[in-house]
Amino acid sequence: MTAFQHHFQLLDAWLKTHTSLWQFDTFARLDNPWKNAYPELATYLEKESLEKESLEKESREGPSDSFYAQVFRLCPDLKSPLNFSELEMLDLTSERTLTNTMPSYVSAGIKGRKWSQIQAFVALTPKAESYVEWCAGKGYLGKLLAFQDNKPVHSLEWQKALCDAGEQEAKRLNLPQMFTHADVLKGEGELALANTHCAVALHACGDLHRELIQQAIVANTGKLCLSPCCYHLTKEALYRPLSQWAKQSQLNLRQADLKLAVKEVATAGAREQRLKQLELTYRLGFDSWQRSARQQDEYLPVPSIQKAILNQGFTAFCHWAAEQKGLLHLKADLPFESFESQGQQRCQQIQKLEAISQLFRPALEYWLVLDRALYLEENGYQVEIGKFCDKSLTPRNWMVRAERKSISSAE
Repeated sequence: MTAFQHHFQLLDAWLKTHTSLWQFDTFARLDNPWKNAYPELATYLEKESLEKESLEKESREGPSDSFYAQVFRLCPDLKSPLNFSELEMLDLTSERTLTNTMPSYVSAGIKGRKWSQIQAFVALTPKAESYVEWCAGKGYLGKLLAFQDNKPVHSLEWQKALCDAGEQEAKRLNLPQMFTHADVLKGEGELALANTHCAVALHACGDLHRELIQQAIVANTGKLCLSPCCYHLTKEALYRPLSQWAKQSQLNLRQADLKLAVKEVATAGAREQRLKQLELTYRLGFDSWQRSARQQDEYLPVPSIQKAILNQGFTAFCHWAAEQKGLLHLKADLPFESFESQGQQRCQQIQKLEAISQLFRPALEYWLVLDRALYLEENGYQVEIGKFCDKSLTPRNWMVRAERKSISSAE
């Protein structure tokens, strides 16, 4: 059994054992969905009061160590079977050395955090004679590779305006980078993959990076280097496993579960976090109102909202939401005002439940990364996975590097 297979087996069994703690619909029920299965833990959460200041802090930083210490005391088996700190970085010498004195025109137009992510990714990208940049946008990643290696880069992007902008920039800098307007979900990247040595993708979402892996295998692409992202952005209602190991798993992952894999304490500013907290409270308060007004105990989804409406207060939000759902005629019999406190109470409860589900987030994401690694192994690749940068730079910092075994043995 390989290390990847062993890790997958451990995580798969652990996730399956504790499914009820992380696989549930946050807004669907008014009570704790797993209180009968974990009564001591449920009782602790009910007694654990969170003041407003504490809630705001936890939305920014996550639950405290003391909170989780108590959780593990009550339920020792909730500790992950893997120590993720041991899996932090790729255990490899950097493929290339990026100078800090790179001309400023190379990074022109790229925001600082994004540029730092690109630099970190390229530093661990295997050198090759040519590259395909998958879902390139304006080709920022490819631009750095072309500048650094002076090797051909073929950037694929489905938005023509971004292709045109990238092409213009490449010509201005006299870089060996070309762009093709292509819909990779329709297989329009296969020819490019068949004619390159290495395919790269930084934060390709959902089906986009799945297609890269599958098409690269068919095209016999020699090397792959990608950072998966947003697994829930897929047309499938249920997750379709790639590897044989994942296909044998008893886990049935919905889009909501895949979203949990990338849902963690945000790096957004305090104002954005406060608005997010306020919107959650208002939505839950309105949900309590509509259940009473309609006399139907079921969640009623409400569309996205302009943040400016939140500044008008809870009543204004409910008026807008009721109008969206055709329920304004019920307002006279049941005023909105008294339901704001219910929204606050439910918001606290949901944050407690999500604090528990967050225990499984890293394992679920690693399970998905391993599925990709195992699938590549099954199809003749030598694979390495690890973190290409610190979490503070981007939470989506897993990298999958793969090279066809026949290529490496020939060298």
